[in-house]
Amino acid sequence: MKKYAGNLMVALDQLGNALAGGNPDSTISARIGYFSEIAESVDPILAPFWKLLRAAVDFTFYPIDGPGHCVKAYHNDSGERFRQGSDLARGVLTGLVLIFCPVIGVILRLIPGKLK
Repeated sequence: MKKYAGNLMVALDQLGNALAGGNPDSTISARIGYFSEIAESVDPILAPFWKLLRAAVDFTFYPIDGPGHCVKAYHNDSGERFRQGSDLARGVLTGLVLIFCPVIGVILRLIPGKLK
């Protein structure tokens, strides 16, 4: 049951990434990890945006993944092609992070050790 729940969460994450203009085969975390790592060299204006999203997602998933969740997700999914997306797509991505990260973060902190 635990594996099924994990697979379902990844599928929902990939759906959210696709809805936000990203590659439907990668997760939001991997996309954020990728662009936060390369933003300085590709688009320095957006670097703070990606780093802020990374901080929010990393904080959310710290209880189950420790530090660096987004970069770990990117390296685990490094064979993918990541799409930065348009301004609208990044707005949707930001909305998803702002809506779901606080809820997920609270849940993960209420059930410590149960999801590892």
